[in-house]
Amino acid sequence: MPRSAALISMVLAAVAGGPATAAGVLAGSWGNDVGCAGIKAGYQNSDAYILLTAEGIETYGSGCRFEQQLAPVPGPQSLRSTCSAEGEAGTTIETVVVTNKGADGFFVTIPGLEELGPLQSCS
Repeated sequence: MPRSAALISMVLAAVAGGPATAAGVLAGSWGNDVGCAGIKAGYQNSDAYILLTAEGIETYGSGCRFEQQLAPVPGPQSLRSTCSAEGEAGTTIETVVVTNKGADGFFVTIPGLEELGPLQSCS
């Protein structure tokens, strides 16, 4: 019995502290005031709309889908993304930088655009 308890303790410690669960995935939606109002209403109705999730970032006329999900870790994360813009044919591959500044919210940098943010939790 003591051997089983030791094995279970080892497995639980590995699961709790292992890299697979260390960062997790960003939960919920994060946006500016217009983005959060739009997600609650179910539609976009302003050029100021910005919404961030673990899967990507979208604005009123454009968006980027991340190749890997965004983690809720402090500091910057560079995410390879497939981006599209209204009025433009096709998609582009961009490196989008998402920076978690803690209480100051998330900030997003997409090449060729001004920094987007602060983005706060929409919950």
